[in-house]
Amino acid sequence: MSGLTFRTNHQVRSHECDIQGEMTIPSLINEMVHVSGVQSAALGNTEESMLEKGLSWIIIQYHMDIKRIPKKDERIMFETEALSYNRFFTYRVFRAFDTSDNLLVEVMTTFSIMDMESRKMTRIDKAIVAPYQAEEIRSLLRQPKIQPVDEDNQLTMPYRVRYLDIDANKHVNNSKYFDWIINTVDMAFMLEHRITAITIKYEKEVEFGNMIDSSLSMTEESNGQIVTAHQIKNGDVVACVANITWEKR
Repeated sequence: MSGLTFRTNHQVRSHECDIQGEMTIPSLINEMVHVSGVQSAALGNTEESMLEKGLSWIIIQYHMDIKRIPKKDERIMFETEALSYNRFFTYRVFRAFDTSDNLLVEVMTTFSIMDMESRKMTRIDKAIVAPYQAEEIRSLLRQPKIQPVDEDNQLTMPYRVRYLDIDANKHVNNSKYFDWIINTVDMAFMLEHRITAITIKYEKEVEFGNMIDSSLSMTEESNGQIVTAHQIKNGDVVACVANITWEKR
């Protein structure tokens, strides 16, 4: 049994796109999360009502399968569905379709709830998730294992966490990590390759003013695809890890 499905239409805007006229991963993620927020508000679970309880939704992990990235001015439909939850995590899927109902992108997402005062995860309140009609489960839904960065063959770029990286929930917006990750990839490589899959896991928060290091290593698979392994560290603390799978355009 799955939970409620919510759909909304969207036309891709130019500021959501990269130099190739394709929707950027941060823009795609932001719009999908916005759609889940619209559904939540319609069900009475607004951000404001969560904050009044001293709680906030946080994203733990994404796994993205990408058939094709939407293009500038393209009309697409976003769909989201609350699938299931256990004591500490909720699972939600996002999908993007073209006007012919072809699946473009599918994203499996793991959410949790954070206590804003302690900045730690808290148990899922059944009253909060009840409106979504998601199934209660005992098990964890496993995502693909993330291949670590090869520290002997890595490229590292430093970034400072800036004011505009912090969102209304008072932490770095999860889409910002995609900026830090993807910007370590050589532009010529990105022009010649397209992303087919991403797995990203958020480990620790970073804060305003922190100097973080975004590292990358690259591996060619036997099928010709290339996997870039990514790691974001705040000092000696790993804040985020990710793998991106690429293929020739």
